[in-house]
Amino acid sequence: MAPAASATSQVFEQRCIICHQPNAQGVAGLYPPLADSIGYYVRVKDGRQYLVHVLLNGLGGSVVVKGVTYNGLMPQFAYLSDDDIAAALNEVLTRFNSAELPKDLQPITPDQVKAGRAITENSTELMHERAHIYEELKDAGLGASK
Repeated sequence: MAPAASATSQVFEQRCIICHQPNAQGVAGLYPPLADSIGYYVRVKDGRQYLVHVLLNGLGGSVVVKGVTYNGLMPQFAYLSDDDIAAALNEVLTRFNSAELPKDLQPITPDQVKAGRAITENSTELMHERAHIYEELKDAGLGASK
């Protein structure tokens, strides 16, 4: 079960909004949009794990989202609780990516976050994981664009 809406809003507002903005559209060239861009990830085998890894380990370097290149630095949020990380991910998914989500979406759980902590990745490894997710999306015929 997903955390209460007030708890999820607090996590997003305190941790994500400064870079990704209140509408989750990001900042041109620096911070990519979260809106309408990551919902398909939960439809592929390794997508949830990737989202968890990004929050836990941060992400640096160039990423392309919907044909636009962003070159910002996302800090690690491993200091947050498993509940808080799950809440933030679930809010971004349900609030800003609803059109991309499966109708039977199961929320990301604190246990999935806890399992993600067992794998620490650097930015290079996360970029390889990201490329793998895009291959999974392509193979599944889903509309994610780099």
